[in-house]
Amino acid sequence: MNNYKVILNEIEDTLNQVSKQVTEQVMERLLSKDAVFVAAKGRSAFVANGFAMRLNQLGKKSHVVGESTTPSIKQDDILLIVSGSGKTEHLKLLAQKAKDVGAEVILLSTQDSSPIADIANQVIKLPAGTKYDEQGSEQPLGSLFEQSAQIYLDSIVIDLMRELNVSETTMQNNHANLE
Repeated sequence: MNNYKVILNEIEDTLNQVSKQVTEQVMERLLSKDAVFVAAKGRSAFVANGFAMRLNQLGKKSHVVGESTTPSIKQDDILLIVSGSGKTEHLKLLAQKAKDVGAEVILLSTQDSSPIADIANQVIKLPAGTKYDEQGSEQPLGSLFEQSAQIYLDSIVIDLMRELNVSETTMQNNHANLE
């Protein structure tokens, strides 16, 4: 029954190790670019998609790679990849394609050195275990990374709300209303 305390402590420990300087740089990039594209696989895709939704509610253009309505990425855009390992081959290909057209690539990962990190302009390292790493967390597979990524990106949303001067009411008005 106390497993939630273990989970909360692991998330807090992980997020306390994230570089504030890197977070400030990511904020600058997100504020300065035209559109943000997100890409991930598995449970990390839920995290990335949720972030794209919040960006749209903030009034920023954001898109989920692979959706039928997603436009082409362009030079003044960002591709945010969420990948615990930083090795997922399909995501690596997307990173390279984005880089080839002049878009910036940001990787949110447990690794600051990986095939996708080698392509990325910026790496946000969340020092959490992955599905390939049995040490570092009492939780199974990549749960700690996915949870920490969700909370980290939600904290970015709060910062963006302040920087863009967007209220909760504005976000609510931008929320999907065709239900």
